Amino acid sequence: MATLADSTPIAAHVPVDYELRGCPISRSQLLELLGALLAGRRPRLPAYSVCFECKLRGTTCVLVADRTPCLGPVTQAGCGAICPAYGRGCYGCFGPTAGADTGTLTRVLRAGGLTGADIARLYRTFNVAAPAFTAAAVAAESEAGGAADREGDGDDSPQ
Repeated sequence: MATLADSTPIAAHVPVDYELRGCPISRSQLLELLGALLAGRRPRLPAYSVCFECKLRGTTCVLVADRTPCLGPVTQAGCGAICPAYGRGCYGCFGPTAGADTGTLTRVLRAGGLTGADIARLYRTFNVAAPAFTAAAVAAESEAGGAADREGDGDDSPQ
């Protein structure tokens, strides 16, 4: 019997022409995709991170201003930055951007006091099968996390 641990993306089983990301997907992106397919053109979907959407909305960066853990710098746009607009960090539900710099974000999160296990949990919340997030989670867990990971002494210096 298959379990959630055995789940795979649909692209592992059948050819996929376009992927709409999100949990749930964006209504406007669905309409754009359907309209583009009917018109015989490529859909115009965002190719930037959630951080850009925060700037478009005028939302203060929760990662910088409040040190709230946020996956916005490495997450594909499309949600309208709804989580940061409500003072929460981005959970990454639209998956990683192309070329997501998870290494730099991991260092920033660690400098903010998160342990490797905490950081891995962030990357594994949504889109755990995405190679960039999987690799980042494994790397965060396997890094020598310094004293904060081993002893919980609050050392938040970058490693």
